[in-house]
Amino acid sequence: MVPSLKRVMVVTDFSATANVALPYAYALVEPGGEVHLLHLIEHEEVPNPLYAHYTPDELANPEQRKKAMAEVERHLLTLVPKAAKGKSITTVVGCVLYRGVAEGIIEEAKKRKVDAVVMGSHGRTGLSHLLMGSVAEQVLRGCGLPVLIIPRKD
Repeated sequence: MVPSLKRVMVVTDFSATANVALPYAYALVEPGGEVHLLHLIEHEEVPNPLYAHYTPDELANPEQRKKAMAEVERHLLTLVPKAAKGKSITTVVGCVLYRGVAEGIIEEAKKRKVDAVVMGSHGRTGLSHLLMGSVAEQVLRGCGLPVLIIPRKD
């Protein structure tokens, strides 16, 4: 049996490395499918709205958070590859907040019931990989779904 990929999630941090993965997500999805194009903001849990004014972080304010997320979603739409528009693929954009990036990607993949995850990798090696780890590696190990990792192009 050949698997059918009707719903794929691709995550970008707006870097060139991450954006290289976008066309691959559209290449994987069958016509009529969906690409969930996400930007994840690493942020502490959203505080209780009654206490948000005590936090200096603008994302703690519900109105400012909503405005910032809408702006990110508008920008995500500009990243859809032109060639993808003729493939009858629906793009679902989203900006989400999570405490940890890898945790957020895994959780969003489950919530969105995607068939696969596509992401770029900065390809850290050596000491920086040991100290910081790799988000792509954490997603690969914890996702339980096929994960296509597009390496950094120099």
